Amino acid sequence: MCGGRGQGMKMSKKSVLTIGTFDGLHLGHQKVLKKVVEIAMAEGLQSVVISYQDHPAFVLKTHPMPKMLCPAEIKLQEMKKMGIERIELLDFTLELAKTPPLKFLKDYIIPLFQPKVIVMGYDSHFGHLRQGNYDFLCRHSEELGYRVEYVEPLLFEGKPISSSSIRNLLLSGKIEAANYLLGRPYRLIGKVGHSNSKGRKLGFPTANLNLLCPHQLIPKSGIYLSKVIWQENVFFGLTNIGCSPTVKNTGVIEIETHILDFQDNLYGQIMELDLLSYLREEKMFKNVDELKTAIQNDIALARVMLKEFSG
Repeated sequence: MCGGRGQGMKMSKKSVLTIGTFDGLHLGHQKVLKKVVEIAMAEGLQSVVISYQDHPAFVLKTHPMPKMLCPAEIKLQEMKKMGIERIELLDFTLELAKTPPLKFLKDYIIPLFQPKVIVMGYDSHFGHLRQGNYDFLCRHSEELGYRVEYVEPLLFEGKPISSSSIRNLLLSGKIEAANYLLGRPYRLIGKVGHSNSKGRKLGFPTANLNLLCPHQLIPKSGIYLSKVIWQENVFFGLTNIGCSPTVKNTGVIEIETHILDFQDNLYGQIMELDLLSYLREEKMFKNVDELKTAIQNDIALARVMLKEFSG
């Protein structure tokens, strides 16, 4: 019925688990996962999260299909950081979408994870037509031998923090506000590919990021102060998201980063990119000299901002 990325298929220890898409792993999601870890530590249980490789909307073809905030690689990283011991990322299929929640519970969750506690957030659900919610689990808890813990939503400006609100902030270039609700910088992850080397010819070589997940959300076009993570090394840079209209005429949106004080060749390697601050919109300059001056000004501003970050 299900397949996915996990840590083996046998469990002997009873667990506390939660299930959900958890796209973004924002502060609201973190509240749920912290509850899972807290109960696991207090009761000597294994902490488990059941989630999905991709957003269910891409299988269900629901409209609009939301761009992902958290590809599988980032989801695994962040959940492990939070202390989740076992993470199952299922392939969300039409068969899984049509599975009645009681069948999913009895045939998959109970035998494989032996839950003593199931933690549910205000919008947690699973199974056909999202029927596997808090009330459903409570109805079957005595029969199946688990208890249900409910986690109240985390509010921001009177409303529950949501992935959709964070998407809107990112698409508006409000990266600092999005990062606040995420509880960390928004991260893009991909492989460094070839660019047309225009940046190098201008004296500002760039690493061109091709996203590992084609469904990941690309924020508003513009110039960002960014942090680069490569092979556990950390650098800072300027990231241009856009089509570089002064030197290119393809119209294709690209993610190009000029890494400060960096000389190595990253072509073909995996790079993670944290967007820290939105500096300005992308512009069409009259000529290349104007563009070079703007880039120099951007770099000077970035260095000032980085002193403030570290200070």
